[in-house]
Amino acid sequence: MSSLEQRLDEKMKTAMRARDGKTADLVRMVKAKMTEKVKSKGFSGEVNDALWQEVITAYVKTLEKGITEFEKANSDAARAQIADLRWEIDQLQEFLPQKADEAQTRAWVEEAVAGLGGKANAKIGAVLGAVMKAHKNDVDPALVRKVAEGVLAG
Repeated sequence: MSSLEQRLDEKMKTAMRARDGKTADLVRMVKAKMTEKVKSKGFSGEVNDALWQEVITAYVKTLEKGITEFEKANSDAARAQIADLRWEIDQLQEFLPQKADEAQTRAWVEEAVAGLGGKANAKIGAVLGAVMKAHKNDVDPALVRKVAEGVLAG
């Protein structure tokens, strides 16, 4: 059993003891997503921390897309749904690798710009590509874009 799986099991047990149905349901959902992944056609591999992180990351992305859709609705019911989705994302952060902060991201963007021959020669797509290729799992793509746009504009 992987360490992430053990941590999820422990979170489930703690939630059940505390009669915290919301947290228990969230862990059950993540476990169901893993089961879907493992039983999907063409899956071959082992269940390890990397796979757990892949499943949790995909679920978080789905939740983030849901927030974007609910924000368009702009109603009380939508705001309640957004709050629930944000709560789920916050709860799952402990199982995901931590992303680089803005200062570290800026350093990587500036390094990529320099590697491309400076601001005059660097195009946003090339900068994004270089940073994402070198630090894919360590950065938030939206933050990379924001920082790159700032560095290239300034």
